[in-house]
Amino acid sequence: MHTELNQGGRRLSALPGFDAPAAGWAGVLAARRRRQSRASLRWPGPVAAAVLALAAGLGWWLHATQRDFAQATAAEALPVPATDAVRAENARLEQLLATLPERRVMRGSTAFTVAELEDRLALLDDRLTRVTLEPNAPERSERLWRQRAEVMNSLVQVRYADAIGAY
Repeated sequence: MHTELNQGGRRLSALPGFDAPAAGWAGVLAARRRRQSRASLRWPGPVAAAVLALAAGLGWWLHATQRDFAQATAAEALPVPATDAVRAENARLEQLLATLPERRVMRGSTAFTVAELEDRLALLDDRLTRVTLEPNAPERSERLWRQRAEVMNSLVQVRYADAIGAY
């Protein structure tokens, strides 16, 4: 056992000399802070480059997606139905919605979607009541009625899926 201690002592004495910092413990801490600050200064360059590359890629993707969506929408544009037909469709969807059972308990995501669609309907109804006071009232009114029919259709689909239990 003592031989192991002697060998450890010999190995320790074989180490090169070490001079303590002039400022003592405060000097050791200051050297550590300098070393850490130099290491932290190495990060911003690569991180900034990665963020910049990610932002450029995201911007390109959003631009391409928006362009593709605009092209698809323009290609699939249907003739605008007459306001009377759109109003009749709204009335049909409202009757269909009235026949669906009202549920007291539903999933949170479904309840949120229903509330969101009902809020959009209320906003469109408000705009429809005020549209006669605006210039270009007939064109704007028809566009609002079409939007209302789309929102009503979405609401009927969500409520129907909830009624049959399809989440």
